[in-house]
Amino acid sequence: MNDTQLDAILKEMAAAAEPRLPSAGQIWFRAEIQRKTRQRERIERPLLVMRGIAAVICLVVFVVLAFWDLVEPQRTLSSWYVVPMALALVAVLTSAILAWSAIEARQQRK
Repeated sequence: MNDTQLDAILKEMAAAAEPRLPSAGQIWFRAEIQRKTRQRERIERPLLVMRGIAAVICLVVFVVLAFWDLVEPQRTLSSWYVVPMALALVAVLTSAILAWSAIEARQQRK
């Protein structure tokens, strides 16, 4: 039995005139799914925090390196490190945004 089948059974029982309690196996199965979901979220939380911290650090390093020499900004912006730093910034920010949307989607499902 999977989660979709269990949901269908529970909805069917709720719609019936005389609702009955699910079997012990169904209750156990649902509890296992919830336990595994909580465990996965607990494991992923530090990774999501580190992605956010990496995004902030990357942004700060990019701004500092891009505008290090304010006397000659055109020379600074044409330096070799601006393009790789900009690509890294985009990659980290995209990862942070995707992680944030995943967190929001999980919270809305609960």
